[in-house]
Amino acid sequence: MGYWCSLHLFDDKKFYREVVPQLRGEVGDLTEASREFLRYYSYGGISHFSEEKINSLIEKNNQRVISISKSMDQTFKIHYEFDKITDYKSKRHYLGQLDGHYEFCEFMQYYLFKTCADFNPNLGLGKGGVSRNFTIANKTISCNVMRELDYWSEFFAHGMTGITNWITHEDVELLFLDKENLHFDDNELAKSFLELLDIAYKNKLGFIMGVDMRESQLELLYENKLLPDDL
Repeated sequence: MGYWCSLHLFDDKKFYREVVPQLRGEVGDLTEASREFLRYYSYGGISHFSEEKINSLIEKNNQRVISISKSMDQTFKIHYEFDKITDYKSKRHYLGQLDGHYEFCEFMQYYLFKTCADFNPNLGLGKGGVSRNFTIANKTISCNVMRELDYWSEFFAHGMTGITNWITHEDVELLFLDKENLHFDDNELAKSFLELLDIAYKNKLGFIMGVDMRESQLELLYENKLLPDDL
């Protein structure tokens, strides 16, 4: 047993321009997204509940998502309170006490792939990240970007599942322009990553990584395709 990491294309421009304001309740309405999430992505679903109960659950989910989202910094990677905590035990305790944290992480996995990430094409990385497939010199741009990509967010990867991190299209561009520092021998994963890097660079997209995500459900979110059909 273990965990399964996968890498996907990510429209960071849309994420910061449109999705983050939605998550913070500044624009739009999360009601229908919450309804779909609770119906198809929450364990047990909601079909057995009354309409009144369903509306209550939707409202509660919206409130949790908005509250936690408002507690994130402008990068949406740092939680103002959580990231002040330094020791592991206290961090676990904080997340255990944070109302709706698990549901928030699950909703993020669903909503990002519904709006600004694409499950396919993807790169299956198995039990590790990207950088382990390369030999990368320290103090290079490639090293810095790869470390960011492979860094697992303790806040988003609840229980070692879900979204682990993302990098922007600017990061992808830096990595692409410095790819001569990505050295490898006969490694199919490394070759496949460089192919995906080329696609991301040409289409001005970032990368998002996850671990043990709900693949069978996320790949059905086909409405949001980031690439032209002929690619």
